[in-house]
Amino acid sequence: MNQSAPDTLKPCNKCGSRAELIKSGSRRYWVQCTRYAGNGNCNAIGAQADNKKEAIHNWNSTR
Repeated sequence: MNQSAPDTLKPCNKCGSRAELIKSGSRRYWVQCTRYAGNGNCNAIGAQADNKKEAIHNWNSTR
């Protein structure tokens, strides 16, 4: 089996800012733009997932 490094988050495709992984509860993850909550300037948010890897994949696949 191929042991690759964990997926890295791509920058936001709307504004280019750094993305962050968010965890809520025991099995709810998503990725959002760092400008989403902090400044309210960007509304990019990825689909929710049951694990980190899937959330990162959802975010990166739309980029």
